[in-house]
Amino acid sequence: MTSKLFVYPTDTVWGIGGNIFSNECYEKISKIKGHALKKPLSIVFKNYEMIEDLIDLPKNITKQWLEKYFTLESTIGLPKVWAKRDLPKWICQESEYISIRCMDTPELAAIFEKVKGPVTSTSLNLTGEEPITEQEMAKEFFRMNLPGEEFVERISTNCSGRSSTIVLFDGKNCQFVREGKFINEVKEHFELLST
Repeated sequence: MTSKLFVYPTDTVWGIGGNIFSNECYEKISKIKGHALKKPLSIVFKNYEMIEDLIDLPKNITKQWLEKYFTLESTIGLPKVWAKRDLPKWICQESEYISIRCMDTPELAAIFEKVKGPVTSTSLNLTGEEPITEQEMAKEFFRMNLPGEEFVERISTNCSGRSSTIVLFDGKNCQFVREGKFINEVKEHFELLST
């Protein structure tokens, strides 16, 4: 199992992540960002099939529904009891939810191949500072804070510079934790689950 960290562009901001099953990755991210070891991390998946391998999704959360949802710069938190196997404590910490995103980008494809599965995902920045949106700033942060780790050059993914919408969904109810640019579209999309 690799404990290497990766710096990579996402559809919103530059991210940092590593193997979800590596506690060393989690501890390195906490140290680099300067936050407590009790902060949960999101998981980024390549595709619906990779999500289904780890999470038992209800029938109304279809592949088509999720694929559209993830085009809206959004993260969804699902009950951790839906996990098909035990997740490491550091992923959810004290939260009852697993926060996930799905991005099939050329930059992330190489990372998924190296870690042989999904990766943790959080914004590339020090806690309390603005997330990084430009490649040159990401490279500088990398040079200063991540010796021995891996920087993934931007191929085609453009960071919008906006934070993602975060929604916790328990199968029936939604809790909007953070509202991003496409919040109205996200709310409309959740209405489809109740029809």
